[in-house]
Amino acid sequence: MSDTLLHSLREQVLDESQPLAGLLRKCLMLGAETGSSALRNWARYELNGYGDDVDVPSYRRLSSPAIRMDTISGNMHVKGQTIHRLQLPVKAQEVVSEWIYLRQPIEELETLTGEKSLSFTNAGLAYAQTIWNGQLEMFQQIMNMYFDLPSSAIVGVLGQIRTQLVDVIADLMADTPLTDLPRKDQVDAAVGQRIGTQYLMTINTAHGPTAIGARAEATVHSFSIDDAIKLLDTVRAASDGVRNEVLRTELLDALEDLRTEAQKDELDTVAVHRKTGRLRAAATRIGVPTITAAVGGAVEAFTSLAMTNTFG
Repeated sequence: MSDTLLHSLREQVLDESQPLAGLLRKCLMLGAETGSSALRNWARYELNGYGDDVDVPSYRRLSSPAIRMDTISGNMHVKGQTIHRLQLPVKAQEVVSEWIYLRQPIEELETLTGEKSLSFTNAGLAYAQTIWNGQLEMFQQIMNMYFDLPSSAIVGVLGQIRTQLVDVIADLMADTPLTDLPRKDQVDAAVGQRIGTQYLMTINTAHGPTAIGARAEATVHSFSIDDAIKLLDTVRAASDGVRNEVLRTELLDALEDLRTEAQKDELDTVAVHRKTGRLRAAATRIGVPTITAAVGGAVEAFTSLAMTNTFG
């Protein structure tokens, strides 16, 4: 079966119409047959996504994209104003990472390429908005801040993954006849040389990489519980524009439920995860980008605190 897999990979890897997910699943099988945990781990992470306790490969790291914001100054409303991270107030820059990490499964990344651009936020950017608003004068306010990433950046990442897969298969084909099974050390060497991924546990410190996507939580942030609670105020302010009272009430109930949990003397991590999930679900049902962004920042902050054992 292994020689068939290797032959199949060689035939399909250069076919741009072949989905990467299918090729990676064959790599899973090839890794199992050869005993190469390096190949299996890489393929599995690409297929399932990279958890928050795993360093992602360098090709999934992107420079912080442009920041857009919606502002009010007196009677003037400005939407989609573009700024760079370095244009944030100094204190706000400290909580917004220079990098974003793409942790999503490969198939999710592929679906994102159909969009012209991707808009998202995280706890750092949401907190930066709170800091900046605290420095503005009366009748001035930042209503929303979010990253704007062109989908071409995702296309570039997918291209790198395919190229590295080609390199690995080419190395194996150069050293192994089609009818033979590559040795474990050959496969491990090819993966180590071409991909060079080290799956290490990350350490929670300030100003580290930021993840995006449906499962995105910041790997590292230095937020306090008070900071996270302030982000709930941002969600409440954003909810003023929700016209559906039933959905708005559901959102605010979930928000207050989480706030009450966070203010307890002894915090329950499991309860916090459950209540952040309820808040995110309420935002999803509303379907308003500003609400989704604000809730995403708050949920990420609470999740980050839970990961660093701030909660009991």
